[in-house]
Amino acid sequence: MNDARTIPDKRAAAPAHVSAVGTDARGRAAPRREPQVVGLAAHAEVRQDIQFLRGIAVLAVLLNHSKLVPLSAGYLGVDIFFVISGFLITGNIVRDCDAGRFSFGGFYARRARRLLPAAYCTLVVTTLLAAKVLTEDRWRDFVAQLLGTVTFTANVVLPFQSGYFETAADTKPLLHTWSLSVEEQYYLVAPLLVWWLRPRWRLPVLALLGLLSLALCVALVSTHMSYWRFPDLESQSIAFFMLPTRAWEMLAGSLLAVAGQGGGGWNPARWLKLAALGLLVAICSTPLDSVHPRTDAVAVVLLTALLIAGRGAWLGSTVPVRAIATVGDWSYSLYLVHWPLFALAQSAFLGDVPAAVRAGLVGLSVLLAYLQYRFVEQRFRHRAAGAPTLALRRLAAASVLVAALPYALAMTRLEADPGRYAYLHKRNSGLSAACAAGAAIGDPAACSTSPEPRVALWGDSYAMHLVPGLRALPAIGPSMIQITKAACAPVPGVASLDQNYDAQWAAGCLAFAEQALGMITRMPSVHDVILGSPYSGYLDNGKLQLFVDGRSVSGDRSIALDRLVKTVQRLQAAGKSVTLVAPPPRPGFDIGACHEQRGLGLIVLGRSGCDFAYAEHLRHQAGIIDGLKEVAHRTGAKVVWFDPLLCDAVTCRTSTEDGVSIYKDGGHLSIPGSVWAVRRLALEVQP
Repeated sequence: MNDARTIPDKRAAAPAHVSAVGTDARGRAAPRREPQVVGLAAHAEVRQDIQFLRGIAVLAVLLNHSKLVPLSAGYLGVDIFFVISGFLITGNIVRDCDAGRFSFGGFYARRARRLLPAAYCTLVVTTLLAAKVLTEDRWRDFVAQLLGTVTFTANVVLPFQSGYFETAADTKPLLHTWSLSVEEQYYLVAPLLVWWLRPRWRLPVLALLGLLSLALCVALVSTHMSYWRFPDLESQSIAFFMLPTRAWEMLAGSLLAVAGQGGGGWNPARWLKLAALGLLVAICSTPLDSVHPRTDAVAVVLLTALLIAGRGAWLGSTVPVRAIATVGDWSYSLYLVHWPLFALAQSAFLGDVPAAVRAGLVGLSVLLAYLQYRFVEQRFRHRAAGAPTLALRRLAAASVLVAALPYALAMTRLEADPGRYAYLHKRNSGLSAACAAGAAIGDPAACSTSPEPRVALWGDSYAMHLVPGLRALPAIGPSMIQITKAACAPVPGVASLDQNYDAQWAAGCLAFAEQALGMITRMPSVHDVILGSPYSGYLDNGKLQLFVDGRSVSGDRSIALDRLVKTVQRLQAAGKSVTLVAPPPRPGFDIGACHEQRGLGLIVLGRSGCDFAYAEHLRHQAGIIDGLKEVAHRTGAKVVWFDPLLCDAVTCRTSTEDGVSIYKDGGHLSIPGSVWAVRRLALEVQP
């Protein structure tokens, strides 16, 4: 996210603050003192093609986040930025080192002046808005994100909060700052490496490091491995967020810069670059791989390197090119400001933001980006620079003030005690976090309340949220086993695929489901089986992306429906009584956040209350309702519905008589909500 100034003027060999032209007060020839240019290199030519690519990259990210157009892989714009950044910054470091004018203090002072004023302007405004919107748990996450952003460690903080593609990530206002942290970590190391290496060793060493980084990235992103000390931290999150697994993208640009020094390097033909540009846009629209960063990232990095290799005159200077290049000038500020707007809107609207509002946020993002570019970026970039140590001290002081802002706001941002909603923030994994990850398969005793349980609870998180209520039932609680795996429905043979769950994950889910079915059928003590799942992506109406018999297929809910029917029949054939617990009515917004935001005087948009129309639930879950009814019809199994308990013909309630939210979020029961609701359901088991 740097200016495309790459070709120094021949006069740049003179000290940066001195010009060879000028006269003194008596008219004699004398050097003229000028303000030092703060940026990449003095007197550098701006390459319009690189600014154009920056515009393409930031627009891809913006449109992907707006969800207004089918640009499903627009996040690849960040990969484009990484290559450009490596090319521009490394090129200037190499030139300064070779000319004997490189200074670590000067380099970091210029980076700070270039990045921090706009970043801190965005952070201050975002913090003030977040204080009026975010619930207590989201606010705590936000403060951690802010501290991570200020210290350039956001990419380390965020994996412990959520993955980039998970639904919860949509409400994190500083999620996008992970990439800025990765860049700055890279530029803590890159100048030292370039300065230390002899020129002839730069290319092979950087190439070796790039290959090692790429190999590590592919190895980690292609596995679903978690770590026992951090069960929520998966190898794919490490591959996505961490410098060692993303450095290869910046190293690609660095290699290109090193290879092109002294006029060398490859200059691809114009037709080849135009073809590469078309492929780049196509991949951002239709990705090649369901896992990122992997195939798509490699393709985008190679295409971007091809586009910036050689000279920059291939693109021409038409009106559309100039317009997108202008957006490229604003790209740093546009990248900074757009995501907080979308994330805070997501929280304020408690879920999906109306399309008209999203379109307005796109326009507002561009406007704010221009204003920040014009009055913040440009002002600080081109003002006279003092000593690097003084500039760094001032920016360090600004960092402390920005980091302290949320603590100053914490005591005044809420109109009521947030402690009354603490139950909404408690994670409900059932009997234990290990049981939520399928531990019952290897260690049944760890997920049982009895050595010989009579009731088996099987499913995903919608089975887990029943556990507090089931444990309170005398007929079930003392003699049950929890066999659950997050996001893995009790449907052996088929799994739902989306951007969060790929084919490799699906294969693991199917293995768990088959093991769970075999385990339950072989347990003589188990007489009753309770199945719990939202069945989202399995029984919804319309086209579904499913993993069936080892391959990804597109189909309708009949595929999963038939497998669920066969599962129930296999359990019945083993002498088990089967009950399916339907998911609670869901309206498509975050009910738990609604109660908390309204109760604490925070902003809620688009809703006057937290109860919802029964018709909303019917629209949202029509396919699932019909599918479960068909399972009951074909197998004779009992389906237990929350609808009679929570809804009348018009409205569905979301709180108990004491005002406690029955829901933790948009569908899961809260812990007290589970106890309140489950004991009122007609859950009958054999004595």
